[in-house]
Amino acid sequence: MSYWATGNFTYQRNVQTVNRVSEQYLVDIAAREAANIDATLSGIEGLARILSLETKEALATPWKPDTAEKARYHIGPDGVFHTIRGGPDDTASFYSGYVPVGRKQIEKAWQTGQLDHTMRHIKTASPLVRQVYLNTWDSYNRIYPYFNVLEQYAPRMNIPSYNFFYEADASHNPARKVVWTDAYVDPAGSGWMVSAVAPVYSSRKLEAVVGIDLTIDTIVKRILSLNLPWQGYAMLIGRDGTILALPPAGEKDLDLAELKNHDYAEAIVSDTFKPDRFNIARRPELRELERAVRAGRAKVSHINLAGRDMLATTSSVTGPGWSLVVVAPAARILADANYLHDQLVTVGVIMLLILLAFYVVFFAFLLWRARVMSRRVAEPLLAIEQLIDRIGAGHYSQAAPQFGVREIDNLSARLADMGQRLGDAHDVIVEQQAEMAGTLESERRVTSGQRRFIQILSHEFRTPLTVIDSCGQILRRRADRLTAQGVVERSDMIRGAAGRIREVMQSALQLVQMEDGKTTCHPAPTSPGSLLRDAVASAQGTRHVTIEISPEAETAAVFVDRVLVHSALAAIIENACRYSPDTAPVTVTAEIDGDRCIVTVTDQGSGISPEDLPMVQERFYRGSNSTAVAGAGTGLYLASSLLDANGGLLSIQSEVGKGTCVTASLPLAKATTTEFWEAA
Repeated sequence: MSYWATGNFTYQRNVQTVNRVSEQYLVDIAAREAANIDATLSGIEGLARILSLETKEALATPWKPDTAEKARYHIGPDGVFHTIRGGPDDTASFYSGYVPVGRKQIEKAWQTGQLDHTMRHIKTASPLVRQVYLNTWDSYNRIYPYFNVLEQYAPRMNIPSYNFFYEADASHNPARKVVWTDAYVDPAGSGWMVSAVAPVYSSRKLEAVVGIDLTIDTIVKRILSLNLPWQGYAMLIGRDGTILALPPAGEKDLDLAELKNHDYAEAIVSDTFKPDRFNIARRPELRELERAVRAGRAKVSHINLAGRDMLATTSSVTGPGWSLVVVAPAARILADANYLHDQLVTVGVIMLLILLAFYVVFFAFLLWRARVMSRRVAEPLLAIEQLIDRIGAGHYSQAAPQFGVREIDNLSARLADMGQRLGDAHDVIVEQQAEMAGTLESERRVTSGQRRFIQILSHEFRTPLTVIDSCGQILRRRADRLTAQGVVERSDMIRGAAGRIREVMQSALQLVQMEDGKTTCHPAPTSPGSLLRDAVASAQGTRHVTIEISPEAETAAVFVDRVLVHSALAAIIENACRYSPDTAPVTVTAEIDGDRCIVTVTDQGSGISPEDLPMVQERFYRGSNSTAVAGAGTGLYLASSLLDANGGLLSIQSEVGKGTCVTASLPLAKATTTEFWEAA
């Protein structure tokens, strides 16, 4: 108790000292940062004074712009005199027409053109400046940087009715100095901002007001850059109590969302200020904060924000008459002292626990020994159970754990051996299943191919057999009336039908021989030109086929089995002739590409559908649009297989209704045909 009483006394003295030091530190921070902001704003005020003097001189000096500058201006049907284009170095102008635009107004617009370079330099001089502008008593606005004024300003806009003009007039600003506006929505489209405005007088008349805009977002960033301890933050409050800049930390405490941007759904035609919820004088729950700001002394006040005790101090920003409020949570300020107090309490608790520890050591020792014995018996059984679970889950290869107990170790070894044998048996079963699945798939494909072959034979034989039967019946019934020419015609029809049957059987026989391995490949250098012409001659029938062979292909030599490749190319050409109309052209080309000879057969037939294209190289497969054309479905399959045996490649491109292009790629021999002839 003596120890804890001493610690508590020390804690109370620490709290008093920390409070005194931290409060003075907060006051110093507020004063220093307010002075920094005041210095920054003083620089903006100086720039505004310079712009005011330059404007007064420009309005008193006639000036004629060049042709290019005048071409940027236009008078609309509503009487608005405005700029219609501009670049990054140009200003924008807008005479609203509230006062009718005449010669004097246009001359004024030309005179203010002398300010463009000054406006650009002011914008460049300070990163805080968003835009620089000039407003006249007759509702003329000149602003930098350039933007499309018609998209932001409304015709007949009364500019002197806006705060960025009237706050600098004689009634609001009799001293004719630079003054700062409250936060408002910029009609020029830059969102929420404050402005440093200065009047421009000629004699006693207020001719114009110049201004330099700072966006609320810029001021918030300046506030956020302050280096404040204890998770504190600062807020900037205007002359009437409106919060001008609030960082995210303060938004939560004051239940506000800072207004930085504005949705310009329509032109701003009157002053738009921050709503009442941003005015601390109009929110009863912020009365403590409002009193602290109104006091304006270098004094720390305790206020309640969002249920937290906060320390707040205020310092004035002299130039615009604003207040900088620095706020910090009291709990964070006392965190170190509270931490030390907690440590002292912890030490006392530890001392008490040490006194009690001796009495429980013996019982803890007994408990430890009991757990050791329990683990010695239970852990091996648990490990064996986990071993069985892993084997049952399919992890058959397991190492046998050792526990130092012979019987349990033997059981563990036998379980691991059993798991290994189960794994071997499982692997055999999986392998047999895969082999059986492959066999079943192969049988399915064979059966499917046989079924298609039987269907094709049935279809292909039906027509010639019908022709033979029909001719036989005619010969039987009309034998005594048929002329010799009639007998010859019927005979030719019977022979043609028999020839068609023979072609189908010969194609099937060639397929069987190739699949049985009876077709052998004997490659030799061969001229692609003669090979291609022979294939066309044997496949075209009565059709005309156009042959185009490049000069390089005429002199080259391909290394293939001439007989097999002749059959493959003839099958491709025959397919092109068969599946295209008699009047449609069929073209065969040959050219050299690297170490390959590329043979292309192009027709303008019905084409192959995208669904059938991947299957047309399978045996006995016929496309859905080929049923009206005679064929066994073996041509492209044979061609692909024969080309593959010779190191060739076959590719097919087709589009329904536009035709098919079949490309065969053949390997070149190392010497040309000319060199072979010379060697011979």
